Amino acid sequence: FAVESPMFQKDIENAVVLVGDEMKKSDNAWLSLRKKRQRIDLKSDGNILFLEKGAVSVHRVENDLVMVSISAPAILGLPQMRTEVAGHYLRCDTDCEMWAMSAPNAELLFTAKNLWKHAFDILTLHLQRYFQREKLQSHRTIRELIIEHLKYIWSMEPEMRENTSVYTFILARNHISRSAIHKVLQELVSDGKIIMKRGKLSFFVC
Repeated sequence: FAVESPMFQKDIENAVVLVGDEMKKSDNAWLSLRKKRQRIDLKSDGNILFLEKGAVSVHRVENDLVMVSISAPAILGLPQMRTEVAGHYLRCDTDCEMWAMSAPNAELLFTAKNLWKHAFDILTLHLQRYFQREKLQSHRTIRELIIEHLKYIWSMEPEMRENTSVYTFILARNHISRSAIHKVLQELVSDGKIIMKRGKLSFFVC
């Protein structure tokens, strides 16, 4: 799958820090503490969020499948900022600390502080992650689809990969039975393509 270039990634990191800092300094923002597994409906809440600590998953409303997972620091809510469509919601994967601001106040802040370019860059990253997700779903066979998800997991930072259940990761993102996933994983183990330890991926050569 596609991976962001180091330069693009650095630009996004800088953009998140700049936007997040300006939100925190604003009198119109407030600290919001969210518990693990808490659901956040961005469109009905009408807020833009600066995720300072924790991790969230973006779920599709129509079927609850996970679209992407996002770790702090991050700016959330930009795709819903100027649309009436409520296609996605967030669920906290951990306890989270975030700064919230209404979308109208965020628009005023972005204009006053010349932050629209940074907001656009962050939104571009979000769209790229959605495109990567669609690529994961584009394979004809269950085996191909599972291998693509394993590639994705293997590309994670080691600490995150070591805490990612392969079964949970794939099941949350697809309508595939656990038995079908198990069958493919066992075949890959037998072929020496992967090594699993307690449900986590510890070796991958596909």
